[in-house]
Amino acid sequence: MCWSLRAFLRYLYHSGSNLLPLAGCVPSIRRWKLSSLPTYLSVVQVQAVLDACDRTAASGRRDFAILMMLAKVGLRANEVATLTLDDIDWRSGTMLIRAKNRQQTRMPMPPDVGAAVVAYLRDDRPASTCRRLFLRTLAPHAGFASGCAITMIARAALKRAGISGFAHHGAHIFRHSLATELLRCGATLSQIGQLLRHKSHDTTRIYAKVDVEALRTLSLPWPGGMQ
Repeated sequence: MCWSLRAFLRYLYHSGSNLLPLAGCVPSIRRWKLSSLPTYLSVVQVQAVLDACDRTAASGRRDFAILMMLAKVGLRANEVATLTLDDIDWRSGTMLIRAKNRQQTRMPMPPDVGAAVVAYLRDDRPASTCRRLFLRTLAPHAGFASGCAITMIARAALKRAGISGFAHHGAHIFRHSLATELLRCGATLSQIGQLLRHKSHDTTRIYAKVDVEALRTLSLPWPGGMQ
């Protein structure tokens, strides 16, 4: 709002409608860094999304494998979209992830995620010369153009499971959910940061605010003995 008001006042000044440059009079609203809370799903809600996939259909089994990548490994939408058949080392149970800023990281593939991918590759992946792991179900059978398609699959899955009321409805909510659950299960912020491949500790530190029970131990007692 402040930016729009300044732009409008600059327009009035340069067009001659206002003789005074009032844009500088609009104050800035202070925004505290890391002041917001990450949006996340509970374990029950994540499982509800996975269970809502129609695994009797080819598209449902593909979407289930994609959602497992998001929910169990914490991959970003673009990282799922750019996975190739050559990125998976079945002998070692690892996969090569192309992360942000052209970084590449090899990560372990959990058995349940591997089983979902194998089911898709064995029965449902269309015949194609494209080396992308996940392909579009409609011809031409090519990989997704970007992570936006993965985000749309995640949104459709959330809607199918009847989950609403969150600030964000996309692939990233599964990444937040995994980090939050790991923290509650006793994982350290350093371990979570390594799994999610955060470059800055500040990015991981935001998840400390969602562990309410642990934060209660740090609060000072109020009069009357309440915390």
